Amino acid sequence: MEIVKMRFKILILTLCLPLFFGSVSSQDQIEIPSWEMGWETDMDGTYTLEITDDNDIEDELLIYIDNQRMTELNIDLTIEWDSSDIPIEIDYPESVTVSSSTNETIPIKLKNENDYVFERSPNSTMVISITADESIFEQSTGSQEIDGDIAVPSVYDLTVSERSTGEKLYPGSSIEHNFLIENNGNSDDAIGDSQFTIRSCPHMKIEGMEELESQVITVNQVFETKLKVTASEAHPGRSCEVTLSVTSTGSKLTSSVNFEIEVYVAEDSSSGSSQTDTNENSNQEDNDGPDLVESGTLPFISLVEFLTVIFIVNLLYSRRN
Repeated sequence: MEIVKMRFKILILTLCLPLFFGSVSSQDQIEIPSWEMGWETDMDGTYTLEITDDNDIEDELLIYIDNQRMTELNIDLTIEWDSSDIPIEIDYPESVTVSSSTNETIPIKLKNENDYVFERSPNSTMVISITADESIFEQSTGSQEIDGDIAVPSVYDLTVSERSTGEKLYPGSSIEHNFLIENNGNSDDAIGDSQFTIRSCPHMKIEGMEELESQVITVNQVFETKLKVTASEAHPGRSCEVTLSVTSTGSKLTSSVNFEIEVYVAEDSSSGSSQTDTNENSNQEDNDGPDLVESGTLPFISLVEFLTVIFIVNLLYSRRN
């Protein structure tokens, strides 16, 4: 009798084993996600944001939500940066409904117009995190999360300015003039090309330009140099219009500054003395003129003197006869 009971238990256990493993297999199938979220934008490595011609950040990231269910899917989205002080605005739909058996693409717009690209190094990455919560009757039933590394692009911006030393330039002399080149970008830069243009003053030249060639200027650095300005002895007194232009190696853009250099003519003291002598001689001639005229005029003879002379002449003539 005991043997019969034992065989019956073994038979029951054998019949129940397939049901047990079938139940485990069904549970495994239920645990397979019925929807998925991921990046549609290529986020392998670090994604570099795009900027406008005005150096404003303006870009768009794309994610997808794939609903494999036979019913629609309601998703609440939350997007955050890894730091609260990142001023890049994020525009995205906070709630998304994905129809059954549908793959939905969702845009995420990134924007900044406050020159943040100049403040952040392109070597410093930011992490953006996206969380999708599934809700049924306003109750969260599951969530998925993805993230990605983002960086701003390299921006190159060299600006040139000038500052006078206060020296006066005369023909046949030289002065020094200060020039400042500032790196306002977010990356180190170098001067690729530099040149001067001088208008209406062919007798003026500027020396020392070779010091600017390939000069590296680091971020936020103001590079200052002095160039020698020379006016030849034949240079007339006038105002000369000068333009200095430098080209950025990074951006290939040119920055210029226009200014004027005045060439002064010194007063000649010898010319003043000569003019004085000429005036004195002229005055002397004017004074001598009337004297010469007066010396060439016969002296005045009175009537008595005239009659006396006639009487003496007659007397002498009578005695001779």
